[in-house]
Amino acid sequence: MEQNLIVALIGGLGGMLGWGFADFFAKKTIDQIGDVVTLFWGQLFGLVPLSILFFFSRSPIPHKLIANWPYVILLGVWTGLSYIPVYVAFRKGKVSLISPIQATYSVLVIIALAILFHQIIPFSTLVDFLIIFIGVLFMKIDIHDLLSIFHGKVIKNRKINGLKEIIFANILYAIWIIALDKFINGEYWLPYLFVIHTVSVASIYGYAVLKKINLKITDNSLWKFLIAIGFCDIFAFSAFYYGLSQTSYVSIVVMLSSAFSLPTIILAHFALKERITKTQIAAVITVILGVMALAIQA
Repeated sequence: MEQNLIVALIGGLGGMLGWGFADFFAKKTIDQIGDVVTLFWGQLFGLVPLSILFFFSRSPIPHKLIANWPYVILLGVWTGLSYIPVYVAFRKGKVSLISPIQATYSVLVIIALAILFHQIIPFSTLVDFLIIFIGVLFMKIDIHDLLSIFHGKVIKNRKINGLKEIIFANILYAIWIIALDKFINGEYWLPYLFVIHTVSVASIYGYAVLKKINLKITDNSLWKFLIAIGFCDIFAFSAFYYGLSQTSYVSIVVMLSSAFSLPTIILAHFALKERITKTQIAAVITVILGVMALAIQA
């Protein structure tokens, strides 16, 4: 088995599982306290296990991180604020229309890597990507909304609410991934994640202050979900940073992590008794097959 590819699979699958579980727990809180409040507390609680891991690992601060601290601060602010247009898009528009568009960020990253950095992706891997991407899209697509587009109902309304915001968010996220990969590739990932995530939390807090958003939690029953969001989110980021820093197969890490809807859908079905449509079942099977195909290559 190729070690480089195995690392990419671990990074991508870790991101998929962590963010999938985080989204599942977020369902419990967003409708009650709002997106930004959920985002801030989830990110803040994520700092707890990350800080423990960082301090007990006694990992030294790399010279590259210290020498390039403005760049690291920028990446941290970028991380925090890139969440905002996503939440604005979901607030303005229909999730079933916005979510499939959000999933296209992975394609933007892969195209950029191929064009800007001449990263060669084997044809068999491209086929696996296509299988996974189709599955990701159809996990999020509402067939009725899709048909309404073809029938002109959305076009008659002249616009899809939240479209500009989600396209902007995808561009921000794609640029962030490429910038992060080129900075931490070959480096030990933990110090970078600790500093960038700390700055990210601070930037979200700053945004909340500027927008005069009340971050106080009055319902004590929500704390367990916010803690779970934080722990799952930092698990995903740890796997993602590990994958970007330790493998050249960045496209695999990005594509697999973009399938985070898979564990969310499965958890929602078994834990919340939400109905899974036939389209979603087919999509889940498609993603699993794509992941298995990538694993066989390893």
